[in-house]
Formats: sequence, C-alpha cells, structure tokens
Amino acid sequence: MNKREREILNVLSESPDPMTSTQVCDAKRSFTQSTVIAVLRKLLHMGLIETQGVTHSGKVLTRLFAPTPKAKEAVIAHYLAELEETRGIVTADEIRDAALAAGIAVTKKGQA
Repeated sequence: MNKREREILNVLSESPDPMTSTQVCDAKRSFTQSTVIAVLRKLLHMGLIETQGVTHSGKVLTRLFAPTPKAKEAVIAHYLAELEETRGIVTADEIRDAALAAGIAVTKKGQA
C-alpha cells in the first residue's frame, strides 16, 4: 500500500459519512481529481473501499465511497511489515514509546 492510498483511506476513515471523489479532493487539497479517481479505483479493486450509494453532484450522478473492514486490516499488515523490516533498528516498545511521546494514543485491545 502506497502513501497516497493510505492518505485517501485516512480521509475516508475520518469522515462520518461516505464521500464523493470531489469531497476527498476538497479534504486533501494536494490531490487532483484524476489522482483521487485513479486511487479510488485501485482501492475498490483491492476491496479496501466500497460504494455506499449514489448522489447528485450538480447535474451528474456520483458514487459515495467508504472504507471496508478489510482496509484497517491492510493498514495494520502494512505497518507490521514495516516493523519487521526495521526489527534490528527499532523495537515495537520503542515505537509505542515514541507514539506516546508524540501524543498518539496507544492502548492495548479492550482498554480505553
């Protein structure tokens, strides 16, 4: 999974509602409409997002996209692979401590 795919998944995951490609572009100004559409197609093909309806965008019908549960699994697998590649450099505990120091919430499953 590349950086753009993760960024678009993040935008979709942060939204309480499914989003159109235009809404994704508006949320992340560094993206062009053509890039977003290409990445959305790839994420659809990978099963990481799904279409959750259709809406009007002006006079045009457009699809609404949302992440699937498989998206979270894919992101976790990506970071576990990265951790495995850096095993000799950093440990999981060091990454957890760095995340806590950066203000990123880190808890064990079942804890708040």
